[in-house]
Amino acid sequence: MAVGGVKGIIYRQAGKIVNSVIRKADTKTFAKLLFTVAALSKEPAKSGLKKIGLMAEEEHPMIKKWIEIFRNSSPKCTEKIINNLIINEFAIGEPMRQKIMEREKVVLPKLGVISPTYACNIECIGCYAGLYGRKYELSKDEVRSVLKQGEELGIYFWVITGGEPFYWPHIFEILEEFDQHYFMIYSNGILITEERAKKLAELGNATIAISVEGFEEQTDWRRGKGVYKAILNAWERLRRYGVPFGASVTATKVNHDTIMKDEFWDFLEQNGVGYVWIYQFMPVGINPTMDLVPSPKQRYERFFKTDEMRLSGRFAFVADFWNHGFLTHGCLSAGSKYFHVNAKGYVEPCVFQQFAKDSIREKTLLEIFKSPFFEAYKKMIPFSNNLFRPCPIIDNPKVFRAMVKHFDAIPQHEGSERVINELAPELDKLAEEWKQYADKLWYEHGYVERYPVNRGIYNYETRMKRYANKEEALKVDKKLNI
Repeated sequence: MAVGGVKGIIYRQAGKIVNSVIRKADTKTFAKLLFTVAALSKEPAKSGLKKIGLMAEEEHPMIKKWIEIFRNSSPKCTEKIINNLIINEFAIGEPMRQKIMEREKVVLPKLGVISPTYACNIECIGCYAGLYGRKYELSKDEVRSVLKQGEELGIYFWVITGGEPFYWPHIFEILEEFDQHYFMIYSNGILITEERAKKLAELGNATIAISVEGFEEQTDWRRGKGVYKAILNAWERLRRYGVPFGASVTATKVNHDTIMKDEFWDFLEQNGVGYVWIYQFMPVGINPTMDLVPSPKQRYERFFKTDEMRLSGRFAFVADFWNHGFLTHGCLSAGSKYFHVNAKGYVEPCVFQQFAKDSIREKTLLEIFKSPFFEAYKKMIPFSNNLFRPCPIIDNPKVFRAMVKHFDAIPQHEGSERVINELAPELDKLAEEWKQYADKLWYEHGYVERYPVNRGIYNYETRMKRYANKEEALKVDKKLNI
């Protein structure tokens, strides 16, 4: 089924023309194309596209990297990035979400995360998902239902995680059926065979973020012997077939020194990694532990390295998930910007906040977004006036405990409750120690002056009071502070 009706068809035809040009375009040409699509759009998509266009016009290093990725990708992959990720998100999805928001009196997320299975082909130390085999898994019809509901709400960008997504038998059927959506798939890389890499290039609507801990010693220590070499093989296949891919790095006490080295970032760039996610190890899951959580000092040191890489132009983007909270107005959870459907069918605020109230087997996504549990989160985000303290688990643990206890939220793993009771003193101490470093970044480095904090804007009533003059005011929510 075509997304967006007649207008959607027109946009996508324009996208195909853009695709034919972009593979040989420079930044100036890319800027003109973005301005053209912006002219066909309404707020807030219009201002968002214009700002990206201005970045291209000014030859921002990140945009130059994106153009390099376009050139190295298969034609279908480039077409889908433009049609699905840019046009469907900005020109079609955002106006749909705004219209539904006003009708339903609820702020809607921009993307969804789904774990079709907790099953995996390896056993990583400290895995947040737990080692269940195929005990918890969504059916193909359940995943289809979630994605269709998302589409009806204007959500066309999905992250697939797990478990190992390629261990779930229906992954390619879903990618093929939802060919007007764009997917980012987190994978350990082992199951990306020659045939699957080729298929991904032909479909074009997915990018793969492969988990790597550092070099061979650190990666195989945490993920198992031989995994590092399997990752290199997967990268080589994806490169050869023109499938854009990135790296997902879990920052721990063990690999901190590696992440700080230029040698590691050189290694990623030389292997064709287009983007990098840095996820700080979290004490959650089936057996939560503080053993691998980076110290506040390590987190502080890591910020400067990852921000240097973010601005370097060597990658399309580098996101240090907690340290870059100032770029996302704090926490993204509970439907403010994203949410997580786990393999049990429950909808969690995020993949790390493993407590839930509602299941997709009992309620629709819209009902869950409007639920008291999610609305309470959205009224409070950001949880701190310092956006370097975005997380309710490790930065504002008292808030997290209060939310779980007030709503009697259901722990999603045996052991999840340890985060709010047994580990509470250690988390409070971690948060207090981090606050000193976070305040130094926020105040002494001047971020407080550049990134306004607006609590409650993910709540409909608060948002509408702020955005009384809709078209112009909505531009504010599209600030692109790079």
